[in-house]
Amino acid sequence: MSEKSIEELIKEETENRIKIMSDKDYVFPERINQKDYIAIISLIVICLVLIVLCMMGAIQ
Repeated sequence: MSEKSIEELIKEETENRIKIMSDKDYVFPERINQKDYIAIISLIVICLVLIVLCMMGAIQ
């Protein structure tokens, strides 16, 4: 039994998704807005604070 390589699987999946997205009825997701940017930046800041606290030994 011959299994497909990962390259073949990726190519097939890419072609599948392009076909789906090129359909005239396909609804694209909304663009990110200011709330999304604030949420992303907030999460990055929280992660950086936690990393610094771990490095300082405050969190073990």
